[in-house]
Amino acid sequence: MGVNSVGFGAPAVDMAGPGGGSNPRLKALEQKLQQLTQEKKKAEENKDEDKVRKLEQQIQNVKRQIEQLKKKEEKEDSDQKAEEPGAPAAGPSDPSAGAYVDVTA
Repeated sequence: MGVNSVGFGAPAVDMAGPGGGSNPRLKALEQKLQQLTQEKKKAEENKDEDKVRKLEQQIQNVKRQIEQLKKKEEKEDSDQKAEEPGAPAAGPSDPSAGAYVDVTA
């Protein structure tokens, strides 16, 4: 049985860049943000204030969606790491829990 999932000399880091990841939804939102930003720039050049205002609202909406998706992914990543064997268990929610030892036993 051979191990061929990772080749010798393969990079150990994600080379997708910041926010790129492997999530196609995130990539699509980032592309949409770029497109809207370009359209807004053109609208500003043409002095189309109504279009600029509408595009700014769309841009803010897409930014919000990206931020929510990133937070969701971070939470899933941290949850997944906590479930890995050998990973340190989550500590007690009460910092005084376990602080007292029964010495009479």
